[in-house]
Amino acid sequence: MQKRHLPGLGQEVSAIGAGCWTIGGLATNRGTPIGWQGVSAQKAFEGLCHAFDLGVTLYDTADVYGLGRSERLLGRLLAQVDRSRLTVSSKVGYFAGTAAHPYVQAQILRQFATTCENLGTDYLDVYFLHSTDFGPDDQHLDEAVETLRRLRREGSVRALGMRAPHEFAEEWAQEPGHPQADGTARFLELFGRIRPDVLTVRHNMLSPVYGPSETDIFAFARRHGVGVLIKQALGQGLLLAAHTPERPPTFPTGDHRRGDSRFSASSLAVVHAGLDDIGRRFGSTRADRIRVALGYALAADPSAAVLVGFRDAEQINANLTSIGEPLSPQDIGEIRTAMSLVRDKLFPHQTTHPNTVESTTC
Repeated sequence: MQKRHLPGLGQEVSAIGAGCWTIGGLATNRGTPIGWQGVSAQKAFEGLCHAFDLGVTLYDTADVYGLGRSERLLGRLLAQVDRSRLTVSSKVGYFAGTAAHPYVQAQILRQFATTCENLGTDYLDVYFLHSTDFGPDDQHLDEAVETLRRLRREGSVRALGMRAPHEFAEEWAQEPGHPQADGTARFLELFGRIRPDVLTVRHNMLSPVYGPSETDIFAFARRHGVGVLIKQALGQGLLLAAHTPERPPTFPTGDHRRGDSRFSASSLAVVHAGLDDIGRRFGSTRADRIRVALGYALAADPSAAVLVGFRDAEQINANLTSIGEPLSPQDIGEIRTAMSLVRDKLFPHQTTHPNTVESTTC
């Protein structure tokens, strides 16, 4: 397993980490579906164990994933291995319980204590502010940040994290009328007030491609000495052709994909057309698609780690054993060209530069 030194945390982690959202199973939070169907707790635990056996040292979960089920499954693994060998992150900010808001200080401390109890540990390597909703006029922002900083000062948390936008170029904040101007300005404001050590960001072959004059999230993080964890590198299965347009999936209540237009027959047809183009160059088996998708994410930045979801040992094994050799800049360019039409059709608002590789390729 390749290792990467994660800035902000200052710790070596496996280049591929285990994203534990999927293993939480079906769940809802205040009526919103937040989970995944088809999860067996025992098979998910076997997947965690197999990930460890294959050299994964990075594990990412959250209090809201399965409303504690994900953390407890990961806690079973931590009980069997040397905790100091692993990097573990969790999150707070979506589950309010009976509190007025998830970021009330007392609620954060309750959730942190429960997270540690679920995991069977007395510290977290990274603790993320999971949501950017800090109440009206950000009334809970300062107390939330100070609470996490206090935990960091006490040694209960080693690094503070926050989420980055799915689409980001720093310059957009200064472009009136840009569709992402307000969201970019909001992130920059929060980044300055929170001063996180680690960011988490969605990045995959469907993500925007940035021009040489644009500062993407990876360049931004490098400048600030902040680590990055990449999520959804496989596009929640979309980039593996796990679902076909002929038989689009239906998801039960409690699965966050229920109602997601990306899983409609028309959207799947668009994605499959792009994957077919890529398949003619790189191969079209499941292993080929995993290699391309993860290789693309790994190429984003030499110090960023990539989180992959799984439900069982078979899935984590396929993900970790299909990586192969790094993709070349030419490979990245060909992938971006093949997916440019997909991005244009699915996300017409995106500003992309499909032939530009400088800003997000190492």
